[in-house]
Amino acid sequence: MKLNGMTGTLMEPDYLVRQAQEKAMAGDHITAVNYLKKAIEVNPRYTEAYTLLGNCQDCLGQNEEAIASYNKALQIDPGHADAWFNKGMVLKKTGQIKESVQCIEKSIDLYCGT
Repeated sequence: MKLNGMTGTLMEPDYLVRQAQEKAMAGDHITAVNYLKKAIEVNPRYTEAYTLLGNCQDCLGQNEEAIASYNKALQIDPGHADAWFNKGMVLKKTGQIKESVQCIEKSIDLYCGT
């Protein structure tokens, strides 16, 4: 498969997310965001890409963007415990304590299987 003149491997969403994870772990969240946006462009239903995008946006202080990314992940997979938890943590940072607690409680329910 070729996309944009590149072999499929370089443009496959899994490859792009792995690259983003490496960049994020190295502290380069801006480059990670770019990789994740490309992954989402190729696969708009890639829940993990949206969740990691939210994490990177959170690290960059982009709270509203992070919440929107977590919401997109949860729209695709309402049972994604990490997205619920991370959204709750960003909501806490923005002073939305009641909503934060609800998200974190939802994540705990999902983690514990209740």
